Amino acid sequence: MAMPINKGQFRLSKKWQNLQFDLKRGKGHLLRYAINRFKWHYYPKLRHVSDFPDHVDIEIASACNLKCPMCYTITDEFKQKVQRTVMDFDFFKKLADECADNGCFSIRLSLRGEPWLNPHIYDMIEYAKKRGIKEVSVMTNGLALTPAGFEKLVDLQLDWLIISFDGLGETYEKIRYPAKFEEAIEKIKVYKEIKQKRKSVKPVVKIQGIWPAVKEDAKAFYDLFQPIVDQVASNPLIDYLHNDKEVDYIENFTCPVIFQRIVIGSNGNVMLCSNDEMENYLIGDVTKQTIKEVWHGERMTEARKIHIEKMGVQKLEPCKHCYYPRKTLPQTELVGERVITIPNYTKRVQEVGK
Repeated sequence: MAMPINKGQFRLSKKWQNLQFDLKRGKGHLLRYAINRFKWHYYPKLRHVSDFPDHVDIEIASACNLKCPMCYTITDEFKQKVQRTVMDFDFFKKLADECADNGCFSIRLSLRGEPWLNPHIYDMIEYAKKRGIKEVSVMTNGLALTPAGFEKLVDLQLDWLIISFDGLGETYEKIRYPAKFEEAIEKIKVYKEIKQKRKSVKPVVKIQGIWPAVKEDAKAFYDLFQPIVDQVASNPLIDYLHNDKEVDYIENFTCPVIFQRIVIGSNGNVMLCSNDEMENYLIGDVTKQTIKEVWHGERMTEARKIHIEKMGVQKLEPCKHCYYPRKTLPQTELVGERVITIPNYTKRVQEVGK
């Protein structure tokens, strides 16, 4: 397949649980959610550039409070290239206003750092929801989020919360130091209780972990989380550390991401895509331009042209290190009595820190 959509992650939840998750995620705007999913899957295949992106990533913090051994934020390259900061609230409001005024369906308030390091996170969620953006989501390591904070998320009706959770017990604590496993689990159980007490579907909660940490006991991982969250997922370990010397690429690859979303860093720099974490191909600066100007700008238009010509890996530096153009081989694993298919990358060591 020359244009894989939603590559990388696979679901440990069962099919009926995944359907429930999607229905809960779209609750309150199901028709608009369905339209968004159509655009997400088919605009890239049709090479169609919408008037305004239907999804915008707004990174409200580029700094992190953890030092996970597989993460690019611990590398010298990231520390030298990327300004670690948090986004100003007034600047965020400017971006959210443009998104709302142009009918943007969804925004995510996270990318490379930990969003709860931004003291205005709840104000940002409230503002985006009040401005009418249909889906507001956040991805977090969960360390700084508390039950009191989760109560606020229910009050604000955050649509979707993704918690990165790598493995069980000592494995989790080794990767996610200084987070403590039992404390983290107890908090997530309380989140479930809060939603039940408040009779609230939102925020839907998704747990995701890297496969090398989850595979030690995938059934136990699923059995622990599925009763207390809305979805459980995993993904093969990506070469975020840029260690791989030999890479197999998909032939005639065209990237879908540059037709789906735009990605804004906490300092206003706009990256080529959500996988250009080192800012190797900046396409604009929304402190000086509008989001719409950047979306239709010269740099993004050139990147799309390069990909339509199937030359992305050859001509664009971020694409050389990206997991989207990498070849995969399906690998089956047992989760209890169920068979799960995992799309493992060829020539990719599935070992944390490598």
